[in-house]
Amino acid sequence: MLLNILIAGLGYAAEEATGDNVILSLDELIQIALTNNPQVDSAFAQKDQREGQLTQARSSYLPQLSINGDYSRVKVDGLQPEDEGNIAHGGANVSQLIYDFGGATGAIDAGRANLEASFANLEKVSQGIVLQVRQACYKVLERKHLIKVAEQAVSNYEQHLDRAKEYFKAGVRTRIDVVNAEVELSSARLRLLQSQYDLKSARVELERILGKVPSNGKYALVPILDGLDRLHNKMPPLPGPLAKLLETANEQRQDILQQKAFIKTAEAVIRQADSGYWPSIGATAGLDTYDTDLSTFQDQWNVGVGFTWELFSGFRTRGKQVEAKAFHRENLYRLHDLELMVTQEVTDSLIRADENRESVLLNMETVRLATENLKLASERYKAGLNDMIEYNDAELRFTTAQGNLIASYFAYLSSLARIDYSIGTPAPLIAQQ
Repeated sequence: MLLNILIAGLGYAAEEATGDNVILSLDELIQIALTNNPQVDSAFAQKDQREGQLTQARSSYLPQLSINGDYSRVKVDGLQPEDEGNIAHGGANVSQLIYDFGGATGAIDAGRANLEASFANLEKVSQGIVLQVRQACYKVLERKHLIKVAEQAVSNYEQHLDRAKEYFKAGVRTRIDVVNAEVELSSARLRLLQSQYDLKSARVELERILGKVPSNGKYALVPILDGLDRLHNKMPPLPGPLAKLLETANEQRQDILQQKAFIKTAEAVIRQADSGYWPSIGATAGLDTYDTDLSTFQDQWNVGVGFTWELFSGFRTRGKQVEAKAFHRENLYRLHDLELMVTQEVTDSLIRADENRESVLLNMETVRLATENLKLASERYKAGLNDMIEYNDAELRFTTAQGNLIASYFAYLSSLARIDYSIGTPAPLIAQQ
């Protein structure tokens, strides 16, 4: 009951809806960021590049058609009468790769794998943006709560200054108590000013991640924390167990899926390199037509099947094989290293979340004790049983305890967001830019 009375001023909405402010939820902030953050646009552009590369690779198995034409004057020596005249020539050629023992298919498979990796990268970037938005949003809300704590401290010091002045006029206290109260009030106002500018800085950071300033800055955030006295019932539970989180991470982490796609690319590159030892078989067809009076130039066509076999390339093919196999091994090692890193990241994020949860519970008890201590110090000062220093210390401990509780609560929320990111929780769907 005592705690509720002393911190009643902290039962407030984290972001008040003043004026024409638009109220934005966390989900709405995430959608704004996924639509406007340039990192997402860049990931989309990378995906489009991989689609273009795959289209180029597939072109190897499609017919290649070309036409050509020229106009010239020709004189053919050795004929009687002499053969000389103008020639208009047009031609068309078609070629079709039939089989090259894995060269074209390897390029296509590599293109598919790279495209798959780009989709994984897009999702990974989106998940990173979601994490940044959540943490930035929590920071804004935390700063807003800390402003209320600072405002409450200023109000308490103002009341105490008035009380000290009354006691001084009555001759109960000395002038030093008034001066001391004025100093503490000035310090509290300075802390309030710093908290207000910290909030502005946090909003700037949030807007950078969003990629725009919503509603020209006329926006507020949906409150998360109603009051410090109800924290215990508002705390989300810890996810777990760890084994389940690690299993989920291995299935969902986009950087792991991306690395597995790179391994597929490396395997396709090996097939491409191996094809250098074998011939390339293809079909060709051509047509040449002439518009001229010269009898030596007649329309003609050709159709044929042929092969090209490079018997010796100065060990170039061997070098490609060595490079491709080493590239494959490198990606296998990277996958193993990534899996170890993910295990550490998931484990550490769960440890930190548990630590922050315990900190919230301990800070709640600290606030309760600091509240009791402040009440006793205030009553002792009124009764003339202590000096101003004892009261100021009690007030500072109370304010510090409130700030620590708020900071630990939002640190806990941020650590839960980190867990979601570490296990690869899918980001909301976004439309292609």
